[in-house]
Amino acid sequence: MVLALFSAIALYGQEKDTTLPDGRKAIFKIEVVPCECDSLKHDSIAISLSSCFDTNSYLVIQPSILDVADSICNILGVPSKLIYEIGMNESRWPNIYDLDYLIKDGDLQVIDRTFNYFYNELGLEGGKTRTNYLYIGIYYLKQNYDTYQSWEKARYAYGRGRWKPQSQWTSLEKKFMTKIDWTQYDSE
Repeated sequence: MVLALFSAIALYGQEKDTTLPDGRKAIFKIEVVPCECDSLKHDSIAISLSSCFDTNSYLVIQPSILDVADSICNILGVPSKLIYEIGMNESRWPNIYDLDYLIKDGDLQVIDRTFNYFYNELGLEGGKTRTNYLYIGIYYLKQNYDTYQSWEKARYAYGRGRWKPQSQWTSLEKKFMTKIDWTQYDSE
C-alpha cells in the first residue's frame, strides 16, 4: 500500500517533451487524479480500501508555425493562403514544427525598423520571436491592405514601402509579385 502511494505521488503532474515522427513537438502528460469509487472494483492505484486514484494521460501537440499563421490571419482578416504564398517566397517556411526556430527577420522577412515600430505599437512581449515576427508581418500587410484596398498593392508596399505601378517595377519586383495569382484575392 505504501508503494502505491509513492507511485501515485511520483506520477502526479509528470510531463515529458517529445518529438513525433513527423517532426512536430508534443508534450506527453500524465496526471493522477482522485477517484470517488471502490478501489476493489476497477484497475486503479489503490491507496486504501476506501480511496483510489486514476491516471489520465494525454498528448498535447504543439501547433506548427502555419497553424499559428492561420490563427493570426483569422483574427486580423487576412487570407491565410496569401500569407502562406508570401512566406514561401520570403523564407520557404523552414522547420514549421519548431516555434522556437528563428531565421533573421522571420518567416515573412520583416525588417528591423518595421519590427521595432510595430512591436512597440502593438505592445508585444518576448522580443524577436518567430510568432512576434509573424504577427507583425501579417498586421503590417493588413494595414497596407486597409490603405490600398488591394492585396496586390498591399503585398508590393509590404516589400517595398509603398505602391508603384507595374510599369515602374524592377525585374526583381516583377519576379516576386508575379508568383501569386492576385485574382484569387482581389476582384476588380
